[in-house]
Amino acid sequence: MRFLEASLIACEKLGHGYVLLRLGGCEPLLCARPGQFVMLRGPWGHDPLLPRAFSILETGSDGTAAFLVRVVGRGTALLAETPVGTVLHVLGPLGTSFPQPDAGTRDLLVGGGSGVPPVLMQAKEAHTQGLGRNVEVFMGGRTAQDLPLAGMAETLGVTLHMTTEDGSRGMQGLVTEALMRRLGELLGETGGPRLRVMACGPDGMLRAVAAIARERHIPCVVSLEARMACGLGACLGCAVPGRSRPFVYVCKEGPVFDAEEVFP
Repeated sequence: MRFLEASLIACEKLGHGYVLLRLGGCEPLLCARPGQFVMLRGPWGHDPLLPRAFSILETGSDGTAAFLVRVVGRGTALLAETPVGTVLHVLGPLGTSFPQPDAGTRDLLVGGGSGVPPVLMQAKEAHTQGLGRNVEVFMGGRTAQDLPLAGMAETLGVTLHMTTEDGSRGMQGLVTEALMRRLGELLGETGGPRLRVMACGPDGMLRAVAAIARERHIPCVVSLEARMACGLGACLGCAVPGRSRPFVYVCKEGPVFDAEEVFP
């Protein structure tokens, strides 16, 4: 974990409230793994006071790092309008990560909305390790506009399943429906691969994915989204109920958890 002052080198408006930020001077983030995040703050004075948490989408050997921002409030709106060249404050990498790709396991990666970045980072890591054939990515949104990283996903060299509720891109329906269909196919194969599910996205989607995996006795890990003030476990503002104890903290003990811990 490091505190960085990084320069904004690109701010790409992807439409429908999504913005892709690319920062330079992020060499300490090269050690980051899929699922980890940073606390990001612009030079906006005391309003808003707190930084915002963002999953890492990708890092480059040139010291760059990319983040997907969805405008939902004042802080994200200010980040979306930050001029190129502005110095931003970055704390990271923080949190836990997805399990390492495994040659003997078929990983089904499920992402929805702003939860897609760690899923794509995991898929890219598997492809880089020569394990792209062991990965299938499921991306879902209400419309095609809610799949702002679809183009990037198509370049990763892994099997891709896209769904939209209105049928404007990919299969029509929920991403969980696509996951269930594919699991039915894989579980029906004699001597099929060992399966594992990883997911990041809205709470409702994660609960549904966890239930699907549990019913089929498949290991599942989820990356939770939560409001965070510090990212370090000091403020205790990101507590969620846990199975092993009354509360677990998303920033310090997560954001990646065994699904059985947070969705018992």
